[in-house]
Amino acid sequence: AGPGKDADGQECSPLILLRQINEYADQIRKNRIKVRLMLNEGRVSKARTLQRVMEEQKIPPTLLDWKVHNLPFPKAFDLLYTDLTGGNNLLFLDQQGMKFTSDAIFHQVIALERTDFIFFIASSSIRRFQNHPSFKKHLQIPEQISARAFTDTHRAITDYYRNIIPNGSDVLLAPFSLKKRSNIYGVIFGSSHPLGMEKFLRVCWEMDVERGEANFDIDGDSLDPMNPLLFPEWNVTQKLKSFQQDLRGRILDGSVRSDGAVYFDCLQCGMLPKHGKDVIRQLIKSQHIKITSGHQPRVSIAGWKDPRALEVTNNGNF
Repeated sequence: AGPGKDADGQECSPLILLRQINEYADQIRKNRIKVRLMLNEGRVSKARTLQRVMEEQKIPPTLLDWKVHNLPFPKAFDLLYTDLTGGNNLLFLDQQGMKFTSDAIFHQVIALERTDFIFFIASSSIRRFQNHPSFKKHLQIPEQISARAFTDTHRAITDYYRNIIPNGSDVLLAPFSLKKRSNIYGVIFGSSHPLGMEKFLRVCWEMDVERGEANFDIDGDSLDPMNPLLFPEWNVTQKLKSFQQDLRGRILDGSVRSDGAVYFDCLQCGMLPKHGKDVIRQLIKSQHIKITSGHQPRVSIAGWKDPRALEVTNNGNF
């Protein structure tokens, strides 16, 4: 968890989390929600500093029950894991490197019900040292990652985790890449509920309005919203263009059969619901599909819960 503040006095993860909790203080008290914040810092000196910093915040016990642990991560994880099985959780693994997100720990995390999680990972370090024994002990990263573009490093790591999610699991993953000088870092967010993923993606798209995925031009599209190109289609990123073309084809071949399936597909691909809704509208307008119930499509959580079928008519022309 760190000491609470960095060397420049800037707030670190624990105080940022506390600030977010304070924003919802009225709702927490009104609905009598019990919030627990469990923090772990493995280094004694930083754990002591964190304890002092948290005490200085004078947190009302009616708002939050908090505790600072000073344990090696495996012991802390085992200690708290039982408590995590009984409630709604947000698990934040703020690590240096990747040792806290081994295959085994990742599988334990995604097995938790009603749990969203986010972890920081030094993706370029994994790429650089993926064959080192200390890395292989934690992750069995396939060598194909080194064949991906360097800017794709964090995407490739996220794909690795996606591929080890068991069949039948509802867990969705989304990355956000961070470039700092010559290195690629990033966070990976996971949720077993579509609405949790949608909320995360909305934040990502606010930070990266073109792709919702990075703090840099990850695909080299070189677009400038302040100076758009001559034709509208030239101002569409490759990511959005490829997604919508692929979705259009899978709707027409019957692979995606409802507005709810379109919603879920958007989340799986790191897109917003509006990106899928645009495709449905175009296909309805061109008379390639219709909504069998006669209603408007809902590319939303409502559509996911009560999907409306998309019927291919084959009557239209693009």
